Amino acid sequence: MKKILLTAVLFWAQLVMAQTPVVQWSPSRKLNLSDYTIIKTGQEPPAALGRNMAVTRTGFVYTMSRINSGADKGKSLIRIYAQMTPARSYILAEVTKGSPEDRAYLLNHEQKHFDISEIYARELSRFLRTQSLGKTPMERMTNAMNRLFKELDTFQKKYDAETANGRNKQKQELWNRLIAQRLKTLQPYAAKDYILSMPR
Repeated sequence: MKKILLTAVLFWAQLVMAQTPVVQWSPSRKLNLSDYTIIKTGQEPPAALGRNMAVTRTGFVYTMSRINSGADKGKSLIRIYAQMTPARSYILAEVTKGSPEDRAYLLNHEQKHFDISEIYARELSRFLRTQSLGKTPMERMTNAMNRLFKELDTFQKKYDAETANGRNKQKQELWNRLIAQRLKTLQPYAAKDYILSMPR
C-alpha cells in the first residue's frame, strides 16, 4: 500500500508586503520542492510542522501606493496578491526520497491550499470592483478584508478536515474539482489592480 503523505497548512494574511521573499500565485507556476525549507533527518522540526510531512505558509495581501502622474494622479493604486512564503514553509527530507507519485500527490494538496488563497484574493478584487465604497472607502475595505480573512481560514480548515489532510484520495479529487471551479468562476477578477479615489 502506498504511503499517503500527511500535510498541513498555516493560514496567513497581512496588509503589507513582507520583506521575506515570496512566491506569488500564477496559473502557470506550481509549487515544487525547491519552494520549501527541507527539514533533514535528525534536525529539530519547527513547531509549525507538528507531525505532518509538510506545512505551507500561504495567504493573500494587498499593497497601496499613491499615483503621482497621469490621468489618475492623486488616486491610490491597490494591488492584491496571493502568495506563499518559502522561508516559513517546511517539508521533511524523507519526502524527497519518496516515489514521484507520492511527491506529486503531496505537492498537489499543498498547491490547492495556495489556490484557495488565490480564490480569496479574487474575492477581494470582486468586492472592490462591484461594491460602492462611499465616503469611507478604507473602513469598508478593512471590514471586507477582515471578513474574507475569516472566510479563508474557515475554508482552508474545511479543506483539510474533509480530505483528512490529503489522506482521503476520493475527497481530494472532489476538492481538486471544486477549487478549480471556484477559480474559473472568479476568472473575471483575476486581474487584481484597483484604482481608488480617496475622499478629500
